[in-house]
Amino acid sequence: MTNNFDYRYDSCISRGICSMNPRSSSLQEVLVLYLKASAHYALKLYENDVVDEKIKAMILNTISVLVSNPQFSETDFNALTHAYNEELPRLIKEYEEMCNKKGAEPEYSKTVIKYNKELDIIKAIQLGEKEFLAKVKELSQETQDLYRIIFVIAKSICINVLDLETFEIDSKDGYLMILKILDTLNVEETKAECLKDLIIEAVELDNKLMKNLRTEQEERYGKRRVNDVSYTTTPAKAILVVGSNVRELEDVLEAVKDKEIDVYTHDEMMIAHTFPKFSEYKNLKGQYGQGIENCLLDFATFPGPIVLTRHSLYNVENLYRGLLYTTDFASSKGVIQIKNKDFSDVVKAAEDAKGFKTGKQCETVSIGYDYQNSMGIIEKKLKQKSYSHIFIVGLNGYTLEQQAYFDKLLKQTPGDVLIISLSYCTQKENIVCLNACFDVFATVEFAEGLSEKYSIPISVFYPKCDRHTISQMIYLKEKFNTDVLIGKCTPILLNPNLINTLDSVFNIKGLTSVKKDLDEILK
Repeated sequence: MTNNFDYRYDSCISRGICSMNPRSSSLQEVLVLYLKASAHYALKLYENDVVDEKIKAMILNTISVLVSNPQFSETDFNALTHAYNEELPRLIKEYEEMCNKKGAEPEYSKTVIKYNKELDIIKAIQLGEKEFLAKVKELSQETQDLYRIIFVIAKSICINVLDLETFEIDSKDGYLMILKILDTLNVEETKAECLKDLIIEAVELDNKLMKNLRTEQEERYGKRRVNDVSYTTTPAKAILVVGSNVRELEDVLEAVKDKEIDVYTHDEMMIAHTFPKFSEYKNLKGQYGQGIENCLLDFATFPGPIVLTRHSLYNVENLYRGLLYTTDFASSKGVIQIKNKDFSDVVKAAEDAKGFKTGKQCETVSIGYDYQNSMGIIEKKLKQKSYSHIFIVGLNGYTLEQQAYFDKLLKQTPGDVLIISLSYCTQKENIVCLNACFDVFATVEFAEGLSEKYSIPISVFYPKCDRHTISQMIYLKEKFNTDVLIGKCTPILLNPNLINTLDSVFNIKGLTSVKKDLDEILK
């Protein structure tokens, strides 16, 4: 994707917006302990056709918090642990009663958590640190990394399950898979091969959920298309909507449709402009700012309230200014929660804010693609010439280092290799340029479509990491035996140890140099 900004100033790196401090890491370890215990009993009940809806909501929302709020507040942590201390004894009793009726001996989960006791923040941090150190001591590095990978996949599944719920779709198989994954964490050390098998099973389901979500989106908002999106701002009161949950963008637009308040999208929410339905909202103006990599500046300069939709991956403690709202289950410090789709406080905040006084004229960017039309162009090229290999280059990583790498790759790749580039572009006969923007499903969609129809070797490059990247890479590698290469990622998503394990277990490699990678792929 190209636009009028240079992403050399990266808030993710310079201010830790996309990282997690030791305090939060320890608190998350404690929440994982509660998740593991809850999943053990919830799974036992589920296997006997009993679904505890309250525990289900707690598990899904807790994983959502771990995904989207790495710096969640002490108040929210206390609220979560209090809820588990109240509900877990009830769940265990429900399980025991079921066992008694069946004449079976209950199988209890081992945990260091003491239910019905208040866990103050200092003790929680100490417990989290102790749990972390125990895992480091007792588990091999590969097993630790496989557990991390499988938990990241559980997060991806959770995002898709919760997003499908906004379209009133209940993904029972998704919830069951999350329970199986969490219960696996209860085992002291599962064999690596068993963990690998569970990971493969999980990524196949995750891909199915992502396809279902895209189907629901297109049924509600129309088939994706190429559309022009402006970065221009106009004089008016304004709201900025952040994240990827387009269903919640619709809720915001409905809340302001009869008011003189403009709505702008940020980062991944830009994808909404590729759905025809959103063009019907006159209040939806365009895209604002440079994305998550520069969210510190973007948020600070936006003259109105900012709505963080579910799973918006921001460490917002540095951004507190009284105009941040979230629809998430829990919020970070200084972020106001929106409950029951009531955006009245956001509307009032927009009316009270200064808004854009003069506006600024900026360029328009063409984004999106029509899948059938794009595949037609690709297939025409495949018929006109015999290609030895297909490269699929995914979404832009927005760093100068990544830009330089892919500029070289597109120029130095031999002419008998067909390149489908979803972001970077160089005009050459063997390159099909598309601007998939923030469409995280695009890479899998094209890789899967071409793999099923052609026997030509395919290599997939992931310049950008998001919450679904690990799941998608393993799915493509295991399902279609494609070469998969990954660029540098923020540590909260993919640290160097995980990249090493992805290489050793799944043969998914990190980018090195263009010459070395081309030699390795095309040898």
